[in-house]
Amino acid sequence: MTRMISSRLFLLLAYSVIFLGFVSTHANAQSRKRTDQFIKDTIAQTDAILSSVADIKSLKDAISQAYRLGDYVSAHAGARQLDAMVRSESVISILELVHASGHHNPEAVVSAFAKSPAFLQELGLLVDQQDNTRAVVRVAMELMTQRGDQVRAFPALAAAICVVHDRPDDGSKYTMRINENTPKGADPIDIFDFFVNNAHTMYIPSNDLPASLLVFVVDVTESIDQLQWAHNSYRTNPGIGQRFFEIMYDEEHYRSGKPKRVTEVGNYSLEQIKKYGGVCADQAYYAMSVAKACGIPSGYVVAKGADVSHAWVGFLEIRGRRAHWNFDAGRYPEYQNLRGNIRDPQTGSQISDGRLGIMDAAISATAQQVHHVQAVRRVVDRMNSGFWKPPASMELDTKGNARKPRTDSVEDRLAFLRQMLNKCPGVPGAWDEVTQIAASGKMSQKDMDVWARAALQMAGRTHQDFSFDFLVDLISTVKDAGEQHQMWEWAFGQFRARPDLAAAVRFEQGELWNANGKPEMAWIAYQDVLDNFLNDGPMADDALSAMGKMLAANGKRDAYLRLLEETARKVRRPDDMATNFAKQSNYYKVHWRLVKELEHHNRRDDAKRIRDMIKMPASD
Repeated sequence: MTRMISSRLFLLLAYSVIFLGFVSTHANAQSRKRTDQFIKDTIAQTDAILSSVADIKSLKDAISQAYRLGDYVSAHAGARQLDAMVRSESVISILELVHASGHHNPEAVVSAFAKSPAFLQELGLLVDQQDNTRAVVRVAMELMTQRGDQVRAFPALAAAICVVHDRPDDGSKYTMRINENTPKGADPIDIFDFFVNNAHTMYIPSNDLPASLLVFVVDVTESIDQLQWAHNSYRTNPGIGQRFFEIMYDEEHYRSGKPKRVTEVGNYSLEQIKKYGGVCADQAYYAMSVAKACGIPSGYVVAKGADVSHAWVGFLEIRGRRAHWNFDAGRYPEYQNLRGNIRDPQTGSQISDGRLGIMDAAISATAQQVHHVQAVRRVVDRMNSGFWKPPASMELDTKGNARKPRTDSVEDRLAFLRQMLNKCPGVPGAWDEVTQIAASGKMSQKDMDVWARAALQMAGRTHQDFSFDFLVDLISTVKDAGEQHQMWEWAFGQFRARPDLAAAVRFEQGELWNANGKPEMAWIAYQDVLDNFLNDGPMADDALSAMGKMLAANGKRDAYLRLLEETARKVRRPDDMATNFAKQSNYYKVHWRLVKELEHHNRRDDAKRIRDMIKMPASD
């Protein structure tokens, strides 16, 4: 009897679980359905806004309507409704792009974008104020009108090409400076065709990468023939680290300064580099270009050491759903603890390898999560600028909305960013918005501490340059000099194992006290750079310059001469190398300053002796 009751009870419980599961599933489905209506309503309104554009006047009206909608959506969208915000922010961005471009037929441009909604979204979230809007629209229109189906199939690839190859209308091409050589890329549409035509053999398929990383693929500066040669040669086993060392080093150029063979023969290209060799710059360029030809994001990395600058290659390695940037290929031991810099192909500015490195988090996140962070970044940027003004109501379904509408309070802005960056920290621009909030002077010390530690934890030891840049922007906003000094002291402890960053912290402290009328405190900070980091990086020269200005302002040029003589005795002499390399060293720069100061003090013979020793040209 007990067994029968137990069996019946078990069946009853089982049916209950099944029933409750059905109810829960049904309820979730109904909840998603109600939530989706808000997104559908948003898309319908953005479609109407896009279709309203007929001329310049209606374009301006459409922009106004899009901002109104976007502000309302970003204030009310619930956690499951962020796709609505992605759509509204993309439309705002594209409309502003078309307006800024001054295109003579805005209706045709907007209509073309409306027919390619995925491309509209990718480009809308990617385009930046620094982009050449006229050229971006021109390239986008060429792609949409001549390669419409392919653009819809590869929207992120097309978007990346638009923002990288936004050259002026004078026919110029995207270029890159590799010492004395300046290779240039092909036409944007030909580059797009290359990646599309080879899509099935790319080592990393283009559709597996976000547009923000694809910009480090499409920034090619080789002819299509050379790209195809590299692709055919290495597509099955790129081995990017091996490609760096595959190039023969031009030892004669390094030792004597004689022109490189690859430069002398002309026609600088991948095949020529492989045939004639080069120096580290050419090795890095070759490996980087091979990576791009195989669909692998890559960059030309350069660092300034105490002796000489060095270049190596950085490239993305993917293992399953995880990815990381490899910055070790060609990075010799003496450069392991130095900041590497890479040109951002979209903006042309120099960024740290750490800033690029954190973008690998965008691979492990979903494309949807990346888009959410990009959209929120744009919303918070509007909030930070004071241009975010949501209307009281709009004709949108309210099911699934946030329980409490967002405001532009500092608390809400930081919470919104924290929510998104917890999902995907690999959007550096979102972190920039945090420092913008700090710059307003309204961020509490507690929040600063939280975000400072979050950046350090997220970047870890691998991408410390990113956390350093973030902390510099954050700490520099602290108004009280004493409090800022203490934060710098904490930062110094975090970066003690990185001599270049530790020296940079001390230099920032020197600048802080110099600006606040405490020269004795500034001197201590600058002196620490010379005492402990003279042979670890380029910051020592900056410290010497600052100290020289302080002494000159107080009529103490004699003291500056003694400082230079003492520093010259301590600075390490580099190995024998050509003069053009030696000029980059701290040894040369310290002695260059000493020569100038000796000449100021009319010690011509001593100055000449040092000039001859470092082979300093008379014109310097």
